[in-house]
Amino acid sequence: MTQGVVRVIVNPISGRGHDREFVPELVRHLALRGFRPEVCVTERSGHARKLAGAVSDKARCVVSVGGDGTHREVLAGLLGRPVPACIVPTGTENVLGQTFGFSGTIHSVVDRIQNGRAAAIDMGVAGGHPFVMFSGIGFDAFVTRQVNENRRGAIHREAYYGPIVRSLLRYKFPVMAVTVDGRLLADDVGYILVGNTPLYADHLRIAARAVADDGLLDVVCFRTQSRWHFLRLYLAARGGRHLDHPDVAYGQGSHIEVRSCDGPVPVQTDGDAITETPITYTVRHQAVRLLVRPETPHT
Repeated sequence: MTQGVVRVIVNPISGRGHDREFVPELVRHLALRGFRPEVCVTERSGHARKLAGAVSDKARCVVSVGGDGTHREVLAGLLGRPVPACIVPTGTENVLGQTFGFSGTIHSVVDRIQNGRAAAIDMGVAGGHPFVMFSGIGFDAFVTRQVNENRRGAIHREAYYGPIVRSLLRYKFPVMAVTVDGRLLADDVGYILVGNTPLYADHLRIAARAVADDGLLDVVCFRTQSRWHFLRLYLAARGGRHLDHPDVAYGQGSHIEVRSCDGPVPVQTDGDAITETPITYTVRHQAVRLLVRPETPHT
């Protein structure tokens, strides 16, 4: 019996790359179960969003094989539509996969496609750019922009080490103001993270109280203008003590505005540098769907 179309979108240069046998094996298993697999390979930035957007609303799902940037593009292409995404993490950090406990094995992926349930989650929008997990304004976006500009293929975690060290030595922290739902949260901020989900890179839980389907974005603001102060707050975040720190402002809302007193500040979403301040954030409540295991608890 035909089970429906499964579009498999593959980013060939994500992270350390995927097992070359994975996609052919996935196609074979899906065909044996009556699905109609369609394999599409991304060729450029933004291609995954276009490929996902072109799939029929009657498709069983879109399988996203790649890193967090690829998953963001796929989900952006499915924004507001009934087709769920099945995430296969093959990137450098795989934050989305860690957040929801997604495994990349053939068995787990096929099981999710065949038996999984579609869980609706929110999607943030940063200046018109949809994102799934987080958006950083300031230091991490500055580093991310350098890494992206020098990218020539798959990115390994080591590619960030040099830019992080060099940036710490020369980065000038800006002064930014943050307004949440029309109320000023802080006007002396050097770094900001807007989170839709709690997990950040390197297992940090910067937006630790964020919930993926509550219709709100969490805002974490570091009041810092020096590298040493920033590092102290980073260490507090590693220990989970930052949200109660006197130099951290925290808020939740559905409409967030960020402006800088020192000119444009870089902005990244889900690990890709995309724009600069001033920027406005909104949220699309439960606007995308992820295929999760039937026993997965509420998001």
